[in-house]
Amino acid sequence: MKARALSLAACFAVAATSTSIAQVYSVNAVGYVNRSVSPGGYCILANPLNGNPDNNLNTILPLPDEFVGASIYRFNPAMQAYRDTIQWVPGGWLATDPADLIINPGEGFFLQNVAGVPLNVTFTGEVPSGTTQNPIAGDGKYSIRSALVPRGGPLGWIGLPGSLEFPSRTGDSIFIFNCATQQYEETIQYVDGAGWLSGAYPPEGPFIEPGTGFFVQSVAPGSVVWTMTFSVN
Repeated sequence: MKARALSLAACFAVAATSTSIAQVYSVNAVGYVNRSVSPGGYCILANPLNGNPDNNLNTILPLPDEFVGASIYRFNPAMQAYRDTIQWVPGGWLATDPADLIINPGEGFFLQNVAGVPLNVTFTGEVPSGTTQNPIAGDGKYSIRSALVPRGGPLGWIGLPGSLEFPSRTGDSIFIFNCATQQYEETIQYVDGAGWLSGAYPPEGPFIEPGTGFFVQSVAPGSVVWTMTFSVN
């Protein structure tokens, strides 16, 4: 199953490099998050805000005409496979199933920039506030997830101050796709009492920027809920 979940990585081993920059702005309960994907690159992005009237890609992620051909790849945790490719065409995003155009906060997805210039995107919408719950598939299944609120921090675990308090348990694995190298970094695995084990990150795990996602394999029975509390000051 791991080979299936990571199969798309082989397509990402391209010569072009990609950088990713995030900025978060908020006024009251309305905000926006900026991301950038370099020419020819892929990145795992995520919708960190609630777009009105829904979270349709044509509302939360419209692109300029010069980026026709840009593609989005969503992973279906239930099927353990990628959904049909979503592509930017003149006039908007095109999907085989119109329901695939709805991407709610908490889900990550790959965005491919096929243009010869950087693709700068802006997510705009209401900032999720209060206590939020982000379900994550368990039983060893893979999914692409993200923080449900526009807050950056180390992944961490429940009760770790300053972290995103991911509901980590021994045996969970995280796969970070490096936008600069266009490859996955080494697998990061959680061990209770030791934290996230990796030669590249401290025990509290990788820092997750707002508007970005990551692959996770959770060993929780059935599923687990990632609970976060966030308020706009």
